[in-house]
Formats: sequence, structure tokens, C-alpha cells
Amino acid sequence: MTYELFINAYTITSMVMFPILVFIIILLIRDLGNYSKLSDKINNIIKDLSEDVSDKGLKRNATESLLSHISRYINKK
Repeated sequence: MTYELFINAYTITSMVMFPILVFIIILLIRDLGNYSKLSDKINNIIKDLSEDVSDKGLKRNATESLLSHISRYINKK
């Protein structure tokens, strides 16, 4: 008798919790998509700054990252 009650309670709980869990996962995926777009915008801004620094005469080394190129320009000034 107890086993049947446990199975019944588990079934009802899973029927209620599954849509809630799916909704939370959808919201999480949408939120991570927004962070991805923001990251792309920041990366484009840093790339533009590095190109502006290169236009001013400080060439970027082949192994140098964009941020280290910009910081080297700031330290030089």
C-alpha cells in the first residue's frame, strides 16, 4: 500500500514539476543568449579600439592580444 502511494505521489509531482522545469530552462537559455550578444558587442568595441591604436602608429605584435595591445598603448602615453 505504501509503495503505491509513493508511486502516485511521485507521478503527480513529476507532472507538476516538469512544465516548471522546462520553463526555467527556457528562461536560462534566453538569458545566456543575451550575455552572448553583450559579449559580442564588447569584443567589437575592443577590436575597434585596437584598430584605432594601430592607426595611431603603435603596431600590434602577432602574439599580442587586443587588450594587451591597448594597455601597451596606454602605458606608453
